[in-house]
Amino acid sequence: MNPPLFSIIMPVYNAAETLCDAVGSITAQTCPDWELLLVDDGSTDASAALAERLAAADPRIRLLRQQNAGICAARNRGLDEAKGTYIGFCDDDDLYEPAALAAAAELLGREMQTEAGGLPDLVRTGYTLARQADDGRLVPLPHPAGETCALRPGAGGAAYLAFLQNSGPQFVWNAWYRRDFLRGIRFDGRCTHGLEDFVFNATVFAAKPRAVYTPTVTCRHFERASSTSRAETAGVAARLAALPAWAQAEHAAAAAQTEGRGLAVVWALRKAELITFVMHQLRDSAAGPDFCAAAWGRLRAALRPFANRAAGLDFLRAARHNKKKAAALLLYALHLPGAYAHLPNKEEKLLA
Repeated sequence: MNPPLFSIIMPVYNAAETLCDAVGSITAQTCPDWELLLVDDGSTDASAALAERLAAADPRIRLLRQQNAGICAARNRGLDEAKGTYIGFCDDDDLYEPAALAAAAELLGREMQTEAGGLPDLVRTGYTLARQADDGRLVPLPHPAGETCALRPGAGGAAYLAFLQNSGPQFVWNAWYRRDFLRGIRFDGRCTHGLEDFVFNATVFAAKPRAVYTPTVTCRHFERASSTSRAETAGVAARLAALPAWAQAEHAAAAAQTEGRGLAVVWALRKAELITFVMHQLRDSAAGPDFCAAAWGRLRAALRPFANRAAGLDFLRAARHNKKKAAALLLYALHLPGAYAHLPNKEEKLLA
């Protein structure tokens, strides 16, 4: 029996209210060439029994069970078991658009016809994002869609930055990865409350993939009150503990994608990504001064191994690429990160 074109990995943990809809969005795909791996991560509600019934109803669905070990371990279990040519990820409360896999397959076919030829290692697509407000509403958070683009190995730092700019934040639920390319690449277990997507994708880029992006929307992602990525103080503390892993992965990717002096510009912008992330987390969690001081100490410690002599000029390097990131770098260099909280916050207005 030939392996499927797509393996979709869905970690399941206490998701009885949303699991049927999430799985239904996979079984409703117009492209039938897939398998779905449900990885029950020690659920304590009705999720395990529900997953068992869903798997029994469709031979393309496989159920894997494990003791609770977190989303990284669950995704890694799925990676070890997947058989598809390409691997995707869907959270247990997210939804694939009906033509998601068809859109990815079409993009693969177009790439095969290009001058370079061959299968891409990474396919990224558009998505929609909604965050749960305090009153329970799921509020859409708009973002720039970017333009269709490609990244070829050896293309250089400018091409790498352009690909990241167009394809947006590097999540995993709007992407498909060639399974043979992922040999040895796994999710970092140090990321217990978010950041695992960013670390994983930076590790992928460090391996110099051939990548393509289309703004076609394939996934609807929901950030609910129970999400591990929400900016609650305990979650923020866990993400701060994972900053060294993220910084190391981002620097390795920047170094792999650039040559010579180009690294300074690329690293300045990727470092700004970490800085603005911490600024957002501290602002959104309304953390106290002692917590904020400790957070900035953790960030500086995470970035210290990758410092360069001209780091004070990072904000100038970033200015022509992204003014908001340049502002973050300047405030960071001046030891005034708290001032970032006074910059306009579009998300706060939407969620009000």
